[in-house]
Amino acid sequence: MDTGGKKISPKKIRLHHLLFVGFTLISTIPVFFLAAWAQKTAIENEYSATEDKHLLLAKNLTGALDRYARDAEQIFRVSAQYLQTKKSAEQIGDLMKIVNFNHICITDKTGRVFSINTDQQGKTSIKNNGHLSQDMLAKLSLDIERAKLLPDHVFFSPAFHNSHGKPTIYLIKSDLDGSLVIGGLETDYIVDIGQKISFGKLGHAAIVDHKGQVLSHPNSLWQDEIKDISDIRPVSLMMAAQTGVTTFYSPAIQADMIAGFTSLPKIGWGVMIPQPLSELEERANGVKTAVVIITLLGVMAAALVSWLLARYLSMPMQAVVHAAGDVASGKLNARVPSFHTFVLKEANDLVHSFNSMVNELEKVERRLRTSEERFREFASTASDWLWETDEKGRIVWESASKKLGYRGRKFTDIQGMTRQELAGDAMTSEDWYPYQQAIDDREEIKDFHYKYRGENGKIYHALINGIPLYDDEGKYKGHRGSASDITKRKKAEYELKKARDEAERANRSKSDFLANMSHDLRTPLTAIIGFSDIMLGKTFGKLGHPRYEEYARDIHNSGTLLISLINDILDLSKIEAGKYELTEEPLEIKELIEISFRQLELMAESSQQNLKMEISPGLPNLKGDKRAVIQILNNLISNAIKYSPEQGTILVQAATKEDNGLVITVEDTGMGMSEQDLECAMQAFDQTDRVHPRKHEGTGLGLFLCHSFMKLFGGNLKVASKVDVGTKITLFFPSSRTIHPT
Repeated sequence: MDTGGKKISPKKIRLHHLLFVGFTLISTIPVFFLAAWAQKTAIENEYSATEDKHLLLAKNLTGALDRYARDAEQIFRVSAQYLQTKKSAEQIGDLMKIVNFNHICITDKTGRVFSINTDQQGKTSIKNNGHLSQDMLAKLSLDIERAKLLPDHVFFSPAFHNSHGKPTIYLIKSDLDGSLVIGGLETDYIVDIGQKISFGKLGHAAIVDHKGQVLSHPNSLWQDEIKDISDIRPVSLMMAAQTGVTTFYSPAIQADMIAGFTSLPKIGWGVMIPQPLSELEERANGVKTAVVIITLLGVMAAALVSWLLARYLSMPMQAVVHAAGDVASGKLNARVPSFHTFVLKEANDLVHSFNSMVNELEKVERRLRTSEERFREFASTASDWLWETDEKGRIVWESASKKLGYRGRKFTDIQGMTRQELAGDAMTSEDWYPYQQAIDDREEIKDFHYKYRGENGKIYHALINGIPLYDDEGKYKGHRGSASDITKRKKAEYELKKARDEAERANRSKSDFLANMSHDLRTPLTAIIGFSDIMLGKTFGKLGHPRYEEYARDIHNSGTLLISLINDILDLSKIEAGKYELTEEPLEIKELIEISFRQLELMAESSQQNLKMEISPGLPNLKGDKRAVIQILNNLISNAIKYSPEQGTILVQAATKEDNGLVITVEDTGMGMSEQDLECAMQAFDQTDRVHPRKHEGTGLGLFLCHSFMKLFGGNLKVASKVDVGTKITLFFPSSRTIHPT
């Protein structure tokens, strides 16, 4: 550390003192652990005894409450029977006083109410034709519905305040004849039995109903207001019908408590016996004074023994330290002298081991020099090379510059230069970005394509990989890695790209030529077809011989076939050249199909094919290129005629999709296509006659050209075919090409 220009060395501690402190700490730790264990054991014993006692008290109190609840249920049933038989009030009142019933009422099927009440003075009276309190019925509505579902089963309600404001639990039972019995059970007995349990300073019992409301508690305010304490941990566990011991924070006493708890299985009342943890800890603190005294004596004894033992052990250690310092300074002949006085076996072994280690260190140092020389020789003969740069990117080491590194340039010529200086203008700033980014961010260099100039000025290519280097203090020192010569590979890639570019230019030239020859090829063919039409129509009179008419028909058919083939080739060339422009105009689908039928009528008649058309009523018009759509239909329908048997059927349908796009299908009953046939048919200049013999001449462009046209329309073409069954081709036009009627 530097302070004001002066270097301050850290404080040094003697081995003797360090051993003394260490041995003292090691020896005193068990003493402290023993003291802590003794006090902890005392507390744990208190906890264990308390858990057993509290849980036993809770179970005993639960047993008493269970017997009380059973007695109350039996008296409730008997009193209800007495009330139904109209026996004297004194007999029923005596039963009710046993468990503190303040009233029992029963309603028959007509809704009449008979009740027996006990006043504050213990007098009993029976009332007829009364009415149940609507407020009470509202509070007990849930339990009344449960009682009706299980006749003759007695339900205990949660605690409520009765008309006199006194906490009361209601017993409810529904008889099979439809009558309802309700009895009010005061909580005096539950309060008394809970308050009889008291121990320590603040140990007590608490009893809650199945909703977690207080029935008995030392806090009389909680008891009188029937406070809901269901959020207290032991109460929530009791409501879940669990039994055990737990700790919690008591808001009534405002202290941490330990409590044993359990609950009545049938009714769900809960009983817990809590006691402050502080009372348990007070009883366990009796051993604290003895523990402190024992701890102090143990620490003093450990310190004395540690001082003597540390001094005894430090002597051979100091000798080893001095010898190690000599070795670190480069004196590999330094050794630790042997001790002639009494010394530990381990210390003696340490001395011998240290001396042996120094001997081996001398041998390793000699082997290391030999290994470094061997590595340099191997690296210099490798096909790739190794390199190292400093923190500024300058080359400081090269393993194979004579062979591949820099094409004949010596390492002394390139040492201290950066890669940017070696590359010169062979690379742009953008080319250097990933390399420079890795250098600046101190990251790994991965497959960086590096171009550099050799001794003859020729540009060579290399693939650079490297990792950052850091010294012992974490300071960046540069990069180190390997390089591979990829000059031949780059040359091969360049030649391949050059050949591919030339092929693409030739293909574009072919497409441009065919596209430009469209007019020159079509014009003479149109004249041939036109003149043959005039001759067949005998516009200027008879031909003179029947064979002339046959020749004219052959000329017309051959010209029509030839112009169809040329149209396919020229259209495909235009599409590939990107020169085909669609003429957007409104088209009527039915009219286009009829035109196609007329043009292919002779072809269909020669094969005895039946052309059928089904157009959905109210079909909207299509926005598109008339010639392109007719050519698509001609190709699909002519293919269907070619590959269908005689007297077959070709069905053309047109309809709209859900998204309002137009759909045209061409379906035949021909020989169909397998998956291999379909793959061939969808390729340009390929035909399915590899499987099926050709019946008609063609270019093999039909489906491929139709598919290309549908792409121009922004649509799609789908083919479904099965061998010996037929083929169905569907044209999907996007909804944007549907012209809606205005």
